[in-house]
Order: sequence, then structure tokens, then C-alpha cells
Amino acid sequence: MLSVRKNLVIKSKSYHKGFNTRISYDYIIKKIKNRFFLPQFLRTIKKFGISAFSGGNKVTLITDGDLFFDELFKTVDSARHSINLETYIFNSDDIGWKLAKKLAAKAKKDIEVNVIYDAIGCINTSALLFEYMKKMGVELIEYHPIVPWRKYFNLYVRDHRKLMVVDSKIAFIGGMNIGNEYAGKKYRGKNWRDTHIKIEGPVVKDIEYFFLENWHRHGGALVDISKYFPVIKPVGDTIVMALSSHSRRRIKPIYLTYLAAIANARNYIYITNAYFIPDMRIVKSLIHAAKKGVDVRILLPAISDIPFVQHASRYLYKRFLKNNVRIYEYKHAVLHAKTAVIDDIWATVGSSNLDRRSFTANLEVNAIILDQSFGEKMRKQFLKDIRNSEEIHLENYKRRPFIQYLKEWFCYRFRYLL
Repeated sequence: MLSVRKNLVIKSKSYHKGFNTRISYDYIIKKIKNRFFLPQFLRTIKKFGISAFSGGNKVTLITDGDLFFDELFKTVDSARHSINLETYIFNSDDIGWKLAKKLAAKAKKDIEVNVIYDAIGCINTSALLFEYMKKMGVELIEYHPIVPWRKYFNLYVRDHRKLMVVDSKIAFIGGMNIGNEYAGKKYRGKNWRDTHIKIEGPVVKDIEYFFLENWHRHGGALVDISKYFPVIKPVGDTIVMALSSHSRRRIKPIYLTYLAAIANARNYIYITNAYFIPDMRIVKSLIHAAKKGVDVRILLPAISDIPFVQHASRYLYKRFLKNNVRIYEYKHAVLHAKTAVIDDIWATVGSSNLDRRSFTANLEVNAIILDQSFGEKMRKQFLKDIRNSEEIHLENYKRRPFIQYLKEWFCYRFRYLL
């Protein structure tokens, strides 16, 4: 375990100092055509101590559940050295058992397979699934199991990440858990609307570091560190930064990066978020952007798996609508994505919602992508999604039943119970 600790410390230093695959801000500005958004944004996040962009990456946008699981299963099948999976939910349904069997088969071939799953997220998962994987040689950590004698029964801080890294070369991060809800027709799923990305290139090291730090911190089995952090050659030309919700310097990288991006938007801000209860700093930033003439649009669920959050979110509609922020509710299926795109140049995909829990309590992981072509794909996907949505107008919103107003007021006032 000492070798793991030593290597993680070395990696942590390189992560913050900008060694190896890190690229200069001058290079970023020179490479990317949009010269108005970037300089001030980069200066702002540098003041926060956030500066670990990597070049030479390839990022694939995945907005279809069946395609996501096809890619996930194919990548697991191709593993030769290691598989590290961290997920909030690992259901014991068809999708869950299919992945569990694939992981077990790899573990039987002496490939290192490590899984972190959240105790609350997997509260309805059959223990047989985890017992089966453990028996077959998969190493497991149950993150923050329920413990009555600890503060708040150990319930408050959750591992909300959805990431997988295979052979230290390919990573997946986004909003999709392991379960039938996210699958489509091929896997007989519920076709929830969500977004994930597949990443290849140098930034995969950072994502794997987040996993291994969490693995080590919570007593994971000794890993063969020689399998990790290889030199990764560039496989594309996309600039990416991987961010965790927390850092050693007690800042909130995902939260602060959102604020910096919103503050420097010039043309548009398109946000898609499943559980949207932002603090007043973000609310005021979005309204300020709209008042400057920025096209600010927010896509939220019309159908939610957590109605309490949906009611709390709707309480903010009036404030936004009065200040030219446009709001849409996605009606086609449950919306679970956590993404944003700004000015065709800045995009984020990950597990973090725009709410207090994601920014202050949960473990989250997001990717920030600075790339014109990827930003255009994100914008086109957003515009496609709003065609399956209903725009909320202020006059109609004001005419909602009084009982609905009371629900919204109550849920927003007691949102800190979540």
C-alpha cells in the first residue's frame, strides 16, 4: 500500500504543477478560433488554481443508451491489463448482470478489475450481484455504507461519479449509471435521455487518478501500480480538462469553472440538467448574462424520477423568466443529463448536477472540453432536445394552480434536506 501512496502523491504533484501532457494557455488561444471567450476565462480559472488542460485527446459524444452500453461492453471485452469502474448505481437488472459477468470473466483471466459502488445508490441492488463478482475475483468497495453510530448515519456524502477506465487508455464519464433505465430498444430499456463521453488520450491519466485516490482512501485492495499512468501518446487534437468536485486545496473546481464560463459568455449559454437547484451566485450569473444579451436557455425534465427536486427547481422559474432566461422541459422521457455548452467553444459533460449537493458533498467528475467541433455537436444536440420539449412562458407559469405553488415553495425552502 505504501507504493500506491507514494505513486499517488507523485501523480498529485504532477497534476497540479502542469507536467507532461499539460499545454500552455497561449497554445489553447492560438489553436482555437474563438478569441473572445477564452483569454478572460483562462485567466479567471487560473486565479482559482485550476489549470490542468491536456492536449492530444479524442472525445466521442454519446447521447444514446444502447450505443453507450455497446461501447462499454466492447471496451470491457478488449481489456488486457486493468478495469476501474466507479458508479453511483449498479443495478441487478439485465444490464447490470451482463456487465457483472463480463467483469467477472476478465477477473478470472487475472486482469485487475476494481469496482467502487455507492451504498445508497445501490440500496435496491441484489447482494447476489456483488457476491458473484467478489467470488470471481473482482475487487469491490462499497462507498459509505449506512452506519447508525456515525453522523447522519453516514448518509450525507455520496459517490455520485459514473466513470470507467480500461487499460489506462480509454475512459468513460457522464451521467449514465449501470441500469436498464438508460438503455434503449436494443436492451429493452426505458430510454432515459442522458449524455456520456468516451475519452482517449493523455487526460485519461487524470480520470484514473481520481479513481485510484478514492480507491486508496477507502481501503481498496493493493493495486499493481506498474499497470497505471503509462505515457499516453496523442490520439487526437481535442483539449480537455478532467475535474473532480473537490480538490486538496479546498476549492470547488467544477463549481468555479461553471461560474467562470458563464461570466465570460458572449453569444449563448445552453444548460441541460436533471436536478437543477443552483445557488444564488449561479442564478445571478445566468441572469446577468441574459441582461447583457447572451442567449441563455435551460433544459430541465418534465418527467423526473425525483419529484421533490423538480418542484424545488420550478420555484426558480419566475425569477429566470422575468429576466429573459428561457426554460424548456423535456417531455419525451426522463431527462438525466448534466451538460452545458457555451459559445461553441466551452462544453462540459459529467455527473455533476447544478445543485448544492453536487458542489459541496458528493464525489463528482466532469470533463471540460475546449473544442469548436465538439461544441457545435453539443449545441446541435441541445437544439434537437428542445424540439422534444415544451417552452415555459411566464404568463402560463403565473396561472399554475395554487397547490402547485405551495409544493414548489415547500420543496425549495427545504431543499437542504436532500
